[in-house]
Amino acid sequence: MPLHPLRGLAIAGLLAFGNAAVAGEAQDRLFALGVLDSVETGQELVYGFERRGDFPPDKLSAVTDGVARLDMRAGADGKRAVVVALNDGARDETFDPFPADAGNPIFMVFMEQNVRAMAALTGGSPFYIRNRMREALGAQDSVTPVDATYDGRTVPARRVSFKPFAGDGNREKMGPFAQLEISFVMSDAVPGEFVSMDSVTGPGPKGEPLMRLAVHLDGVEKED
Repeated sequence: MPLHPLRGLAIAGLLAFGNAAVAGEAQDRLFALGVLDSVETGQELVYGFERRGDFPPDKLSAVTDGVARLDMRAGADGKRAVVVALNDGARDETFDPFPADAGNPIFMVFMEQNVRAMAALTGGSPFYIRNRMREALGAQDSVTPVDATYDGRTVPARRVSFKPFAGDGNREKMGPFAQLEISFVMSDAVPGEFVSMDSVTGPGPKGEPLMRLAVHLDGVEKED
């Protein structure tokens, strides 16, 4: 059975990129294994999801109150698995289970949302976009210490930021996405490691960013 595009990206990223993570601290953090170990079976990590911008509504929909849920489950083989369900305010999308020990799949959900949005707004190939992002992530090695807020408290964190198309030969065809900047804030003090994820493009026709995409950890819930 063919892999769902997101699952294929996750396997390539969380496993293949994970093997290359020894190249630097940024990759170590982005593709860290075991970050879901503290999440109990039956718990859900709940992330807010937003997509706004100066984009044509007939090509991409705005999302103001979306949510992604990472449901930790016991697998049939005795190993735990994570099921990701994304609601963008209009529809639900549930992905195949991810191995719980392979990293946090919210990272790949976020990256794939960027790929889809860029493909929809530029008409570019999602395969080309996805591969360029992989390459840029593999070359990224800049980590900045920051403070983050989670559950009403300040926690020490790290920020990784990169511009995947800064040196791309096809920048002139990408419009505002040529200036796309993606950043992650991560902390050992929060479940699942990722506190927030943000991406922002250059300006659209009205002078505001063509697209802003944001994911942020809201909390942990226990299934009934």
